[in-house]
Amino acid sequence: MTKLTAGALLCAAVTTLSGCGIFGKDGYFRDRGDDYQLADSLPPLQMPEGVSSKNQEELYEIPQISGEVERGDFVVPRPQALSVNVGLDRVKIQKLGSRRWVLVNQPPDEVWPQLHYFLRTTGLQLAMSDAGAGTMETTWLTFGDNPDTKDKYRLQVESGVQPDTTEIHVRHLSAPLETPAGGAVNWPAQSSSPEREGWMIDEMSSALAADATGAAASLVAQAIGGGKVKVQVMEPAGKEPYIALGLAMNRAWATVSHALNTGAYRLHKEDSDIGIFYVTYDSERELSEDDEGWFSRWGSGSKEDKLAKSAEAYSLQQVLANIDMTSSVQPALFAGMQGLGGAADSNIPGYLVVLRGVDDAIEVRIRSTRGQPLSRAKTSELLMAIRQNLI
Repeated sequence: MTKLTAGALLCAAVTTLSGCGIFGKDGYFRDRGDDYQLADSLPPLQMPEGVSSKNQEELYEIPQISGEVERGDFVVPRPQALSVNVGLDRVKIQKLGSRRWVLVNQPPDEVWPQLHYFLRTTGLQLAMSDAGAGTMETTWLTFGDNPDTKDKYRLQVESGVQPDTTEIHVRHLSAPLETPAGGAVNWPAQSSSPEREGWMIDEMSSALAADATGAAASLVAQAIGGGKVKVQVMEPAGKEPYIALGLAMNRAWATVSHALNTGAYRLHKEDSDIGIFYVTYDSERELSEDDEGWFSRWGSGSKEDKLAKSAEAYSLQQVLANIDMTSSVQPALFAGMQGLGGAADSNIPGYLVVLRGVDDAIEVRIRSTRGQPLSRAKTSELLMAIRQNLI
């Protein structure tokens, strides 16, 4: 019998027997989860005469319970969403377009001394180290394969998007060998050599990953970067909550897009030119399919699947046409956009996630498909689901 045939027979057997009492209190596969409540206590082990015993304490003492224990159904709390554990890998290399940086799952004041140790052990001397600005610059060095130039590195250490994480951005500069060593350095917007920038990133990330214990936190580096916070959930009194991102727009768009493809969200349509995502949200999706089990996945469409299929039937243009143009609370958020209003459809499910602002001052807001604000509690819930999955 092949595996496929055996699996098919198993499915058929379960289908046939499930209605005949195979599961349940009196079934063959009876739930034995509460059987421990019926267990009896046994007297301590008695040693034979002439054999001395050693006094031992109870390893797993059972406390006394007043009253009778009631048997019944107990609702096991849902496990914490996997998305809140973003960053469990201690060191990662992240990439956005041509930019790369190192993400460390430790706060900057712990990473700072590790970077000092890495540079010392690789023979790279520091010309400047400013913990307040989060900046390190190496002295000039030369590579053997190009003796006509000299090279210099700058490490920029910043707080990460998630709490207690650190980003390390590397910039490489190459200059003619006769360039004066003193004076201020005019750092380019991009590294002179992406290959040599990549070499530093790879070497640094490998060294940080190998140092599993880390180093003692640096008191000097506790205010790295002036204490700048890249992500905040703002809840101004009397106004709708929003997320404030201290990121460039291209990175803000990329990290919000990632969050809207994770956890309870499902991203259906997006347009970066107008700064809008169209999404649906189902909190049941936070529990991954691997955790639900085979029997939970067996069968036809879930609530989430039906919601997603319904949302997929709408284009972004249809959703924008559904926005209520008569409202006094939405014009500023959707100002200057084409195709708004005129085709209202109250059955469009989901939400609009809107990004507005300029680099280092981006606001993320969430609205109904009519463009209306949600309740304060619902807005906070949806924003926190985005916040915990930003990268």
